[in-house]
Amino acid sequence: MFARGLGAAVFFAVLGQAAAADQAPVRLATFEYPPYAFQAGASAQGLSADLVREAFARMGRRVSIEFYPLNRGLKLLEAGEVSGFFTIKKTPERIAKFVFPHKPMIRQDYVFFIRKGSRVSFTGSFADLSAATIGVVMSTSYGQRFDEAAARGAFAKIEAAASYEQIFRMLVGERVDAVICSRLVGLEFIRRIGATGRVEISGPPVETTLSYLAFTAKKADAALAPAFDKAMEAMERDGSLNRILELHEDLIRGR
Repeated sequence: MFARGLGAAVFFAVLGQAAAADQAPVRLATFEYPPYAFQAGASAQGLSADLVREAFARMGRRVSIEFYPLNRGLKLLEAGEVSGFFTIKKTPERIAKFVFPHKPMIRQDYVFFIRKGSRVSFTGSFADLSAATIGVVMSTSYGQRFDEAAARGAFAKIEAAASYEQIFRMLVGERVDAVICSRLVGLEFIRRIGATGRVEISGPPVETTLSYLAFTAKKADAALAPAFDKAMEAMERDGSLNRILELHEDLIRGR
């Protein structure tokens, strides 16, 4: 009986794997956000991309990952043209539109970047930057503290660009006084545009935030959220989540 039952279990497991393989890949979107997600040839690389692929493999689903500018990707998600988008922060507006798993993907420190030798500096109080033009990327949340300060007019001007590369070029070109960005992302873009010796971080982190994979509210897509949570929990238990994080931290430090 045991052997027969085990054989049946294996048979149905194989059938389940075959059914999953026959399913169309889950269409996900992301944006250039190195070192977390970036395009290398035809494939998506980076910490977030690796986490997504591992989690969906455990869910028995294949994924296709496409790159779009952030604003465009969010519009595709809202229209249901992609099933999910990563990585974004939870905001009241987004919670009303999309379905978020409980488990975040990444934790980030947001900091201000300034030109070396600038008179502008940040010591922890937004009052330091009340006369400054702050560079941001369109449709990006930088955490509750900054978002609320920007909404109440704490800064002289907010200048939005379509990408991080563009906004850092604007900083180097003296079109903005400071840029708020995830610390690791900012350091990577500064390196990319050859401005490592011209730009620096000013002051302590503004806020440490959590970022997520968001799904559309469609029934089939929304059902992926709890499955994604279970996959992330399994990755935590068996240590694979830490191994992925440590691998990418080593790569980041070595750049």
